Amino acid sequence: MNNSTQIQLVVEEDIATLSFVPPSSKPPTLDLEVLQQLELRVEEIGRQQPRVVLLRSTSDRFFCVGANLTALKDIDEHTIAPWVLAGHNVFNQLEDLPMPVIAVVNGYAMGGGLELAMACDLIFASEEAKFAQSEASLGFIPGWGGTYRLAKRIGNSKAKFYFYGGHLLDARQAAEIGLVDLVAAPSELESDVHSYCQRVLTTNPNAIAQFKKILNDQDRTSRDENANIEASHSVSCLQDPDTKQRLHDFLAKKGRK
Repeated sequence: MNNSTQIQLVVEEDIATLSFVPPSSKPPTLDLEVLQQLELRVEEIGRQQPRVVLLRSTSDRFFCVGANLTALKDIDEHTIAPWVLAGHNVFNQLEDLPMPVIAVVNGYAMGGGLELAMACDLIFASEEAKFAQSEASLGFIPGWGGTYRLAKRIGNSKAKFYFYGGHLLDARQAAEIGLVDLVAAPSELESDVHSYCQRVLTTNPNAIAQFKKILNDQDRTSRDENANIEASHSVSCLQDPDTKQRLHDFLAKKGRK
């Protein structure tokens, strides 16, 4: 039995769906194996060139909650930088796809899971979705572009406010501050996603690709430099005795469950 999240890719009628499939009763999580799977699926999408990409979870309760426990146990000040840079590499490839990429969020998008959603062009959420950039509770900073993409979506001051306090936002609150682009009742989300995709399919794919490239290229230098900055500061976090103690306590608590 595989205890790691798997990623499925289905392409139908010019719409690609990337689905995170967690182990039974567990939330989708990220480790190096999952990041490698995601990279392979993104490369396949690049070859097939669908018109729209949907990124979602098969779990009703969770979109993705970030790093899994095994990954956290193996992280120290010597391994954190390669881990950060690996995530940046894959998330940037996802962001650089030439077609619209939409995160469809039911349930919780936490930590690295929120960073994954923000690497998409748009975030469509169920009213039951929850969002948090929650790393500070463990003594970490966001390591997969969260310091960059959160600020780009909601502005520097709001990014500071919500990260400092570790706020858990519901979908309506997230939409009000610009983190989420569309909110729908759980029974209506799929219909709204489908309707939006159908509208995209009526447009010119080259025009969309060129528009996306112009917008994304405006700040590529900052985004790419941010990877090394987050890696360096993540090492500093793990050299902090308080972070080490927080991580130890978190893992010990999870191990008792």
